[in-house]
Amino acid sequence: MELPTTISCDAVVSDAVLQAARDAMPADAVSHLGPDWRPIIESVGEKQAPLIALLGALLDATAAVAAAVADNAWDDSCPLPRIHVDQLSGACYRLAADVVNAGQCPDAEGWSLPSATGKELV
Repeated sequence: MELPTTISCDAVVSDAVLQAARDAMPADAVSHLGPDWRPIIESVGEKQAPLIALLGALLDATAAVAAAVADNAWDDSCPLPRIHVDQLSGACYRLAADVVNAGQCPDAEGWSLPSATGKELV
């Protein structure tokens, strides 16, 4: 599985994190991700598989960071300010909306162009 080279982030640090994540991905990412990711990666096709593997790894890492933020807030009894909670959760909702959107496009499997002879229309 080879990742496309055109993915980038606008923010410099975010782009560096993305590039580091891409570089960290093994050739056989399916065997290195958790068992929940295997059926997803194996069902999406050759073009999407490396992207889904990268997304899975980034989501796993992001979940660990979010858990650490929550743990620190509770350990220190210092909640995040509401405005920042709204910003961060909004970013998560936008990410989820992109994933949902990817599942709502028309399925081109079985599509074909009409024949130039028109014989199948008879």
